[in-house]
Amino acid sequence: MELQQVPTVGGGAASEGTTLLLSDDEVRRSCDMAAIVDAIEAALGDAPGPQLALPPRSNLAVEGTFFRVMPAIMSRAGVLGLKMFHGSFERGVRYLVVLCDIETGVVASMLDAAYLTAARTGATSGVATRHLAREDATTVGVIGAGVEAETNLAAVAAVRRIERAKVFSPRPSRRAAFAERMGAALGIEVVPVDTAQAAVAATDVVVAATNTGAGGPVALRGEWIEPGQHIVSIGSTMPSRRELDVPIFTRADAVVFDVQADTVAAESGDVLAWRELDGQAVSAVPTLTELLRAEVPGRRRADDVTVFKSIGAATQDLAAAVAVCERARALKIGTSVRSIADLKTF
Repeated sequence: MELQQVPTVGGGAASEGTTLLLSDDEVRRSCDMAAIVDAIEAALGDAPGPQLALPPRSNLAVEGTFFRVMPAIMSRAGVLGLKMFHGSFERGVRYLVVLCDIETGVVASMLDAAYLTAARTGATSGVATRHLAREDATTVGVIGAGVEAETNLAAVAAVRRIERAKVFSPRPSRRAAFAERMGAALGIEVVPVDTAQAAVAATDVVVAATNTGAGGPVALRGEWIEPGQHIVSIGSTMPSRRELDVPIFTRADAVVFDVQADTVAAESGDVLAWRELDGQAVSAVPTLTELLRAEVPGRRRADDVTVFKSIGAATQDLAAAVAVCERARALKIGTSVRSIADLKTF
């Protein structure tokens, strides 16, 4: 497989010694989903090694506040940096991405990463859908009506000729608003439905993007899955949270994670439950990088059921940030300030 060229930090910010600041609204205005999908696919083509340093993420917590730091060095893109977020589900969470130019060391950009996180999550699902869903997929079932449900549907539509989608949310007003909003945004028919099972029925791609809560019921059940479907799950990123039941995994013909299996199992209640039943099967699940590098097979037959489970990684965040910053500079969006972090010489 020929891997795409990774976008680089560009636009002159690093060479001029300035730092580009982007607010959440400016990030939204600078997002091009198709470009972010391509950027993340290119970045994921590098396995950890000479071109990529991707250490384990750091998870800290104290008195009800969690703090996660996800660093990476991406030589091919010419950047190093990190994504960090902190807070609590009760009080809210703040997200930040910092990009530095490898050659000059200049802090090239700092971005509010709230919407960026949703965009890169959707775009990574788009990469997986491009390589795992049937080529003739035209319909999507969406469980969830939040911002990540939006970005995941947009990314699926960026890689397949989607004509119709169905959406379920427990709140009728939210699913109706989602259908109206996304139908207009994507130029397709989006229909609200009354149950999660109805959203899944007779669709080619299923997106589960939910917040079921600690100890809550699963959103998607294996008994609803039909032959040939591709399933995307992004909503269980803490050990206490569940989105899929175990039969989703056990009946699948191919399962792919976005990062290493032990990391996913440590942070996703869905995969933790599967590991308790069959640890060997979980350990054997390949990464999306391995799939892109043709080191493992994906879909073999039209009626295969494929599953992509995502919890996020710094490479996804940094690649998405680079793509957003390049577009922001082209559109003259954002604020350039004197370079943050002066050079100290020894």
